[in-house]
Amino acid sequence: MRRFARNAFAFACFFASFAATAFDGSLEVVSGSGQTTFVGTPFHAPLVARLVDGSGMPLAGVDVTFEVDYCNGFEGSTCPPASAYPYFGGVLPVIATTDSDGRVTAEPLIAGSQAGPFAVFAWILTDSGFIRAFFTLQQTPPMATVPITPAFSGAWYDPAQAGHGIFIEVLPSQRLLAYWFAFTPDGAHQAWFGGEGAITSDFAVIDANSGIGGRWIPNFDPALYAPQRWGALTFAFTDCNHGRVWFVNDSDDAAWGSGSMDITRLTEPAGIADTACP
Repeated sequence: MRRFARNAFAFACFFASFAATAFDGSLEVVSGSGQTTFVGTPFHAPLVARLVDGSGMPLAGVDVTFEVDYCNGFEGSTCPPASAYPYFGGVLPVIATTDSDGRVTAEPLIAGSQAGPFAVFAWILTDSGFIRAFFTLQQTPPMATVPITPAFSGAWYDPAQAGHGIFIEVLPSQRLLAYWFAFTPDGAHQAWFGGEGAITSDFAVIDANSGIGGRWIPNFDPALYAPQRWGALTFAFTDCNHGRVWFVNDSDDAAWGSGSMDITRLTEPAGIADTACP
């Protein structure tokens, strides 16, 4: 998913004579990567990147281009039709300007007509070459869903895979907290990852982090602990006791992959009755 599309390269070269920016730095994904939505519907979280210089300081007032990575991963075979890809719904490519914190947000993105993984990249051209950030996205066939309410708080799992599962808590201000307690792909260690994200009607998108540098008490040192991006989790529910989580790992460990898991309610907090469900 991380090869630079040939058509985008040609576009960039065309504008190279006046688009080059004089600095060395990096363009980092902040949020929006890894989310899933139904084909033909809007993605629920904006794509956000952050531009910093070589010392990590934010760079404001810099134009960043967001572009769909057409035919990415399909080299040597027939590419999907243009309608299959996500699109911004306006003039392509999309250009946005970094704010005082170096953050830049793309226009709303809409899923194309075909299920599968796709990519969008953000880029700028500097005197030293291209700086890019890649957003992985997943389009999936539609299913019947219901709005997410506080009644969905609880523990959820796949009964066919008892032994790992997800704790979900619906927070104020249309936010959802979710942590998945599982195992590493090689089975050598326990693993947990998660975070919180916005609820948009029937969907919740979580930018999930794991952690590095932690130790068991009394040797835990908060100065050594740091969150590490794992990917994204997207939740939707068909009724009060059933739903689905889609996952996309966009770290450097390809073994996690992407996919989905049907989930069933395991626990229901006291005071939440079925009548509170939509």
